[in-house]
Amino acid sequence: MRIFLFALSALSLLIAAHRFSLAEHTGQNRGALFFLLIGIQLLITAALISEHRESQTPKSPASSEKRDDKEAGPNAVNASEEQGTKS
Repeated sequence: MRIFLFALSALSLLIAAHRFSLAEHTGQNRGALFFLLIGIQLLITAALISEHRESQTPKSPASSEKRDDKEAGPNAVNASEEQGTKS
């Protein structure tokens, strides 16, 4: 979806650039401004969708376990050693 929106945005911006070059002598830039506005909106929408998908994807379990080990620190090591000696 986001790739499609990026492609549409690029197409719209190219059309806007072409219209600006055609309307340079006449000063009638309405159509070019319209395509420029649409292209910018599509670009922002695609970026927001991309960020939303990245925040919604779950992290791998291995990386979360590593984080838990780092957060626990030496206390977890001491607790596991104590459990080992009690057994």
